[in-house]
Amino acid sequence: MITNRTVSRRMEFLLLAVVLLITAVLRTSFPSLTEFKADEARLTLLALEMAEGSAFHLRGISSSVGFPNFPMSVWLYTLPLLAWPHVYAATIFTGVLNTLAVLGGYWLVRRYYGVEAALVTALLFAVSPWAIHHSRKIWAQNLLPFFVMGWAIAAMLAFVEGRKRWLILHFLALAIAVQIHLAAAALVPVTGLLLLIFWRRLNWKITAVSITLAALTTVPFVYYLLTQGQQFLSSSSGGDVSGGRGWDLSALKMAWLLTSGREIHALAGAAEFRNYLETVPDLTAVHILWGVLILGGIGLLGKNVWTLISQMNTDKKKSNLCLSVQSVYKNEVSIILLLWLFVPILFFSLPFLPSELHYLLPIYPVPYMAAGIFVARVRGGWKRPLHAIIILSAIAQLFVWGQLLNFVSTTATPGGFGTPLAMKLEATELARTRLDESGAAEILIAGDGERPLIDEFPAVYDLLLHDVPHRFVDVGETAVFPAQNSIILLDPSAGDGAMMYQQAANTTETIPFRDGEGELQVLQIDAPLAPQHPIDPPQILTNWAAIAGYDDPITHADGAATWNLYWYAGEPSTADFHLFTHLLNEKGERIGGADSAVFGADQWQQGDLVVSTVRMEWPDGVTAVRVGMYEFPELTAVSLYDVAGNLAGESLEILLP
Repeated sequence: MITNRTVSRRMEFLLLAVVLLITAVLRTSFPSLTEFKADEARLTLLALEMAEGSAFHLRGISSSVGFPNFPMSVWLYTLPLLAWPHVYAATIFTGVLNTLAVLGGYWLVRRYYGVEAALVTALLFAVSPWAIHHSRKIWAQNLLPFFVMGWAIAAMLAFVEGRKRWLILHFLALAIAVQIHLAAAALVPVTGLLLLIFWRRLNWKITAVSITLAALTTVPFVYYLLTQGQQFLSSSSGGDVSGGRGWDLSALKMAWLLTSGREIHALAGAAEFRNYLETVPDLTAVHILWGVLILGGIGLLGKNVWTLISQMNTDKKKSNLCLSVQSVYKNEVSIILLLWLFVPILFFSLPFLPSELHYLLPIYPVPYMAAGIFVARVRGGWKRPLHAIIILSAIAQLFVWGQLLNFVSTTATPGGFGTPLAMKLEATELARTRLDESGAAEILIAGDGERPLIDEFPAVYDLLLHDVPHRFVDVGETAVFPAQNSIILLDPSAGDGAMMYQQAANTTETIPFRDGEGELQVLQIDAPLAPQHPIDPPQILTNWAAIAGYDDPITHADGAATWNLYWYAGEPSTADFHLFTHLLNEKGERIGGADSAVFGADQWQQGDLVVSTVRMEWPDGVTAVRVGMYEFPELTAVSLYDVAGNLAGESLEILLP
C-alpha cells in the first residue's frame, strides 16, 4: 500500500524512475513513427534555417486565418537542430519537453499534497493517450505543457509561498506559452485573477519588472509587423467570420476527451476506426474510473477553497490555531488549480472562439493532479484495491495506445494519422542516393502542388530535401523536363503529368506507403519526351517561352479529352502566366477550349521543356487549336515573335493534321 508515511525515499525514487521511464519511452521512442505534414514541415524548415545561420526569423508560420504566428516556436525548435540538423531532433525535443512536464507535475503535487498524490498524477499523465499523441510530433502547441508547468510552479511559489521573485518566471513562462500558441491566452485571465486574489503579497516593483520583461519578448514580432507585415495590420480578417457557434459544452467535452483518452480512435480515421476498435477492448470502464477520480479530486479542491474562505471569515487568532502553514498552502494551491482547470474551459466556451481539442492543452495536467489528490485521501481497506485498479487502468491505456500505433503504422488512415515519417524519409534518401550516383543537377519534387507555403506535398519534401537542389512540379497538369538528366520524386497518383514522367523514365523505383495509401516513385530521366507533332522552329513568345509541339488528343471514357502542349520555359519571372487553349472549327469559330495555370515562372530555367496537359471537352469538327499565354490576374496577353523578331499577334494557331 502506497501512502505518504510508508513510502521511503528509495522506494519513491524507484517508482518515480519507472513512471518517468514509461513517460520518456512513450514520448521519444520511434521518432520515425510520427506523422509529418505541412505545418510540421514549414515550422521545421524555419527553425533549420535559423540553426544553419541562413536567417533569423521574426515570425512563425502562417495561421489558419493567414495571419503569421509569433516566432517563439521557431526559436525553440532551433535549439535541438543546432545539435543535430535532422527532423528527428525536433521530434525528440518535443517528447523530452513533455517528459519534463510530467516530472514538473509530480514535483508540484508532491510539494503540497504528498508522494502518493504525486505518483498517481505522474502515472495518469504518463499513460494518457492524447497526452502521448500530442508529445510525439513537431507542432507548436505540443510545446505548451512544459511552459505551462513552469507558469504554474512559479505561480505557486510566488502567490502562495510569497517568494516574490518567482513572479518574473511566472510572467515569462506565460509570455512564452502565449507566443507558442494562442491557446495559452486562456491562462492570461488566470494570472489576472491571481493578481487580484493575492495582491497584498505582491511586490509591485517586481510585478512591474515581470510584466515589462514579458512584454519585451514580443518586440521582435511587433517589429516584424510594423516593418514587413503591414498587410496583416491593415487587413480586417483573413478567417471565417460567418458567425459564432453559440454557447455550448464543446470545450468541456474537449477537456474530457483530452483527459480521459476517449475517442483516441479518431486517429484511425473515419474509414478505418471501426477496424481498429475491433483490435482493442472497450475502455469505457477505465474512462469512468478516471472521471470519478478527477471529479472526486475537484470536489476536494473545492472543499479546500471553502475551508479557506470560512477561516478567513473567522477570528484571525483562531484561524492561526486551526490551520497549519501546510494546510494554508494546500488550500491556496487549490484556488490556483481550480482556476487553471476551469478558466480555459470557460474561455473556449465563448461563442466567438473556436473549440478544438488541442486548444485545451493548457489544462494539462490539472485533471490528473485532482485524481492524485483524491486517491491520496482514500482511507482504510479501499487503498490497496484502488491502487491496483489504477495500475490496471494505466496498463489498459498503454495497450490501447500500442495497438493504435501498430495499426496506423501499417494501415492507411485518411482523415486521421498521417503517413509515418519513416516512409517519407525512405523516399527522400533514395532520391538523394540516385542524385549522387547519376550526377544529375537536381531533384524535381513532382506531386500535388508546387507552392510550399500553400500546398502540403511540396512543403513536406522541401524540408526533407532542403540540403539538395530541388524544384517543385504540380503534376496535376504539368511535367517538366530539365535540359540535363534529372531525378524525379513522384507521387504517381497526382495527375496526368505523372504519366508523362513514367513514360520518359529510364529507371523507376517504388517506395510503398501503408496498405491502401499508395506509393512514391523515384525516377531517373535522361531525355525528355518528344512531341508527336513538333513545331520547328519553336514559336517564341515575348516572355521568352517557346511553343515546341503537341500530341494528338486522347479521348477518355467520361467524354473529356486531354491535349498535351510542349513548350520551352523562358526567363524566370515573378509573373503568374496562364495558358489558353481555344478549339476552332473549319470556319475559324471557337467551339471549345480551356484556360489553365502553367509551371510557375519563378522556377523556370534555361532549357526546361514543359508539357502542359489540358483537359477539356473535344467536340466534333475541331480543325485547329489557338494557343497563347496571358498574365493573371491582369489578363495581359503575351505576344508572339515572328521569324524576323517582330510582334506577330497574341496567339499561335495550330492546324491539326
